[in-house]
Order: sequence, then structure tokens, then C-alpha cells
Amino acid sequence: MKKFILVIMLAVCSSAYAVSVDSVRGSTAFVERGNSYSKMIDVLGSPESSYRHVIHDRDGWPHKATSYIYQVNGQKYVITVVDGAVYSIDWER
Repeated sequence: MKKFILVIMLAVCSSAYAVSVDSVRGSTAFVERGNSYSKMIDVLGSPESSYRHVIHDRDGWPHKATSYIYQVNGQKYVITVVDGAVYSIDWER
């Protein structure tokens, strides 16, 4: 039983996680929450990949969102865009 608990604890501690950040630095400028989609493309270029999904606001209303995945200086960032503006920036470790 002790080994089982130890294995579970090690798996949880070593798993990858994402941290929400306020901005990401491109080669010429920063991309921050609230910036437009076009500024994100101008600063970071085209993403490695993207996927569409639905997010819900605090009131439970659905909104169409697209998440873009970037590799910047060896770090993975997932930038979510809703209604043409950067909604969130997550740094994945």
C-alpha cells in the first residue's frame, strides 16, 4: 500500500502543468492579454498548431475560442483567442 501511494505521489508531482502568464515576448514585442489576433500574428508569426473549442464565461454562456500553440525560446505557450482578442496565455512546463 505504501508503494502504491508513493507511485501516485510521484506521478502527480512529475506531471506537466500549465501556468497562466500575462504576456509572452516575441522577437520584436510582447503579446499580452487583450491584444488583437493580428498583433499576435505580427509578433509571434504563424503557430505550430491550433484547435477550436468552446469556453464558458462566468455566467455559463458559451463562446467560440481558438487556441494557438507556439514554441518560443524552447518554451511552449498556448494562446487562446476569443472574439478576435487574446483571452489567455498559458505557459506549459
